[in-house]
Amino acid sequence: MSFNNEGELSVPDQMGEETALSPRASRKWVGAAAAVAVVAALAVGGSAMVNLLGGGGAQPEDVFPANAFVFAKLDLDPSAGQKLAVFQLARKFPTSRDKVTSEESSIKESTFGSIFTGDSGWGLDYKKDVEPWLGDRVGVGIFPDMDADKKPEVGLAIAVTDQDAAKVALDKAIANAAENHDKVGYAFADDYVIVSDTTAHAASLVRVGKVTPLTGSAYASDVAKLGSEQVGVAWADVAASYKAVAQGQANEDTLGLLKGATDPKNVSGRVVVGLHADPSFIELTGKGIDIKGVGALAKADATTEAGMIASFPADVFGAVTSTGLGKAVGALYTSLTESGDSMQIKSTLGALGIDSAAQIETLLGDDTGVVVGGTLDQPEYAVRTATGDADAAYELARRILGVAEFDTGGASVHRVHGPEGIVVGMGSGLIGAITSPSGSTLGSNATFTQVMPDVGQADFAAYVNLAKLMPRLARDNPSDAASLKPLNALGLTATRGAEPTVRLRLSVR
Repeated sequence: MSFNNEGELSVPDQMGEETALSPRASRKWVGAAAAVAVVAALAVGGSAMVNLLGGGGAQPEDVFPANAFVFAKLDLDPSAGQKLAVFQLARKFPTSRDKVTSEESSIKESTFGSIFTGDSGWGLDYKKDVEPWLGDRVGVGIFPDMDADKKPEVGLAIAVTDQDAAKVALDKAIANAAENHDKVGYAFADDYVIVSDTTAHAASLVRVGKVTPLTGSAYASDVAKLGSEQVGVAWADVAASYKAVAQGQANEDTLGLLKGATDPKNVSGRVVVGLHADPSFIELTGKGIDIKGVGALAKADATTEAGMIASFPADVFGAVTSTGLGKAVGALYTSLTESGDSMQIKSTLGALGIDSAAQIETLLGDDTGVVVGGTLDQPEYAVRTATGDADAAYELARRILGVAEFDTGGASVHRVHGPEGIVVGMGSGLIGAITSPSGSTLGSNATFTQVMPDVGQADFAAYVNLAKLMPRLARDNPSDAASLKPLNALGLTATRGAEPTVRLRLSVR
């Protein structure tokens, strides 16, 4: 161990050679890795999701230390089932179909390769400098401060198949960016190269990871709770992240949605997010585990009509429903009007005949939904509520529409049964379909049920019929029309409780 001419600590790597680097900014590595994860998650329809390679081996969590409080990885070598699912998904998109000739097609160049080539500043040629050693996995971790500068440390773990070739390429990249004064270092850990802002930090991550790897912490059991194999994973320790990122900052919680979270001592638990592939859809699932101090997430009020969104007409473009919105907005009204009312909310709503939180709760109800139907050229909109006092809600809505008749565009209010409530909207076709007991509903529509698997337990649900919107999307994006055509539907659900869960699913035809 020694110091180089620039005063940077050099630590022998596993080959016995000292590695002290001065490339073009460690943030290049971190930013590139984050971009890789985002691009791979969103580019199912493009060439980036052509296929997955590989067959086993160490994961980034096997080499990173257990004291990571944020971690994310992208696995281009998942299970055989996930490889096949992504392969079949990619084959459905015209832009990638011609490039997918077998399950052996590579996507590394279009994902990981961008870290080292193109506009990254490293000046490497993928085929010559990178492909010979680049593995199939990348992970990013954030760790506690190592050098007393009160800033978290960031590490990037990249799978390698040839350490000697990787060292040659990295040293070449450093030479190409030597004019830059930013520092970065690397050290090898079995089948990975760990990159950080200095060699000392990279070597420390390697050293601690060998003794207490992340895979031996709560991370492993948290990922297991996602319930299915994942192509990519993101994980965070809430308390440690809060302490590292938000310590000393003022955290105003005007809406009261994060009650207790403004004090780091009250916050604990972990959050895990996974990206899962199926031959007909791709899904992001997020879970809160042992969450404390964020009461709005863990609270589990009983729903009065779970899955109200499923009762809407089957041919709508989209819909959103929320349980408990009336109480939430009522509490917000009380909070804002009792603290000076600088936004003049009381006078504004008073002009419409609303002068209490109770009235807001009655009007918005226990369940509230917004739905869009009609045609592409003449869309129709409606708001549907399920409330314990439908008569009072009806009179309140009529009063508001009467006062604001010049601004409502011809909206009308109607009573609805099953569950009891009201619907306010524009367009006789949509309102008639909502109020009529006959006709097919979203709940009986296969497109809807595929992307909303847990809608019956959701506190919040949103649905978009992409296939029905496709003519509009293709018209507005003619160059992307072919890529958009396979998209079928998008569903989002959020459920509070002991393990708050958010699920986003995109289906294809």
